[in-house]
Amino acid sequence: MEASFNSSKKMCPSYVGKVGAQLFGVVNKDGKVRFITPLTVTEDFIEQNDNLEQRFRFTGKCVEKGCAQWDNEESKCSLSQKVQNLEINKSPELSFCPIRSQCRWFSQDGNEACFSCNEITRNMEELLLNLEK
Repeated sequence: MEASFNSSKKMCPSYVGKVGAQLFGVVNKDGKVRFITPLTVTEDFIEQNDNLEQRFRFTGKCVEKGCAQWDNEESKCSLSQKVQNLEINKSPELSFCPIRSQCRWFSQDGNEACFSCNEITRNMEELLLNLEK
């Protein structure tokens, strides 16, 4: 699925937890991400929390070709499809997502990108990359 969009406004749903990023999800005890209204990450937040990317989900501007996940041939993020291919419990319906209208993955793959999204934390990226080998 290809959508027309202004790519400069797309947000990465698997962004690094750093000052200036937007916190938009909290990992519950069951391991699922509960999405929240985005909050800007401050230096105090970074200092007061350990294992940020295992406990929270962050978003920030998609840097496209500046990211290792960017597929230059297809001009899209390759991580979205890797997440969709994981053998995990997928939600049968869309849940609340505060960034869906600007989400890189949703803009590329539509609803399919959303069904596994609340199961993913950034620290899973290493697992996804190792699946390719």
